[in-house]
Amino acid sequence: MDMEIRATSNKNNVKISIVDITEELDKIVKLQKTNPLASFALGRTIINTALISLSVKDGSKVTTNINGMGLGGSIIAEFQNNSIKGYIEKPNFEINKILNDKESESALSQVVGTQGFLQISRDNGKKQPYTSRVELISGEINLDFMYYLQQSDQINSLISSNIDFEEDGSIKKACGVIIQLLPGFTEENIDFIEEKIGSVEHLIKTLMESTNYEALIKEICEDAQVVGINQLFFKCTCSEEKVLNTLKLLEKEEINKAINDGEEIEVVCDFCKNIFIIIPEQLKKLIIC
Repeated sequence: MDMEIRATSNKNNVKISIVDITEELDKIVKLQKTNPLASFALGRTIINTALISLSVKDGSKVTTNINGMGLGGSIIAEFQNNSIKGYIEKPNFEINKILNDKESESALSQVVGTQGFLQISRDNGKKQPYTSRVELISGEINLDFMYYLQQSDQINSLISSNIDFEEDGSIKKACGVIIQLLPGFTEENIDFIEEKIGSVEHLIKTLMESTNYEALIKEICEDAQVVGINQLFFKCTCSEEKVLNTLKLLEKEEINKAINDGEEIEVVCDFCKNIFIIIPEQLKKLIIC
């Protein structure tokens, strides 16, 4: 079962969250038909979006947009009410375009790109969405999210995620962890975060090998108390109504042409690949509206 678990430590004045989306990410990458590198980039983006969203209390939708001009194109991830979804613009780019010489960036950085931004918006459906962005500093995603939290939210944080694959390309394990300072932190609390950042490779290795996340949280902070556990699931919110609302944005000349030519308009959802066929009779109603 995919899940998130949250805990707090009074001693170190931090909150800790762990996310495991192994099963649901496997569904997503199969729908997206991604190659392994695209799966890795998309998986990290979804996991980290979930991790930073767990503190949202009002049911807001959190959307991450990474556009670094890399081989994979834009990467989008959404989290709302314990549901996840995401897509990558170029899911099956040519892997042989990855450069492996010493001067080149890592494979992941080449997929994501470094000439662009990481943007995150929070939308509660009532006010104008709050959006902020930072320039990409590595294209490795983990470092970029940490930089975002530091620059945008002014929060000292450790965030790390990883994905392992089966031989057939399916997802073997996909999980991540975030440790954040709470208000009123001290220099000792900052030292604690910096110590964990220094040992992040060991931390993520232990996370990938474990399924006892409560024990792992205790290993990170002895006094940590679990404050919440929830199931996570992949859910797409596409609908014919949303498709029609989007088509309303087209110029009336375009809609009229489709009506007069008797054309059906086919729309494919980026996230779940569901296909919507809009017939001329439906388009006529858009003109009336």
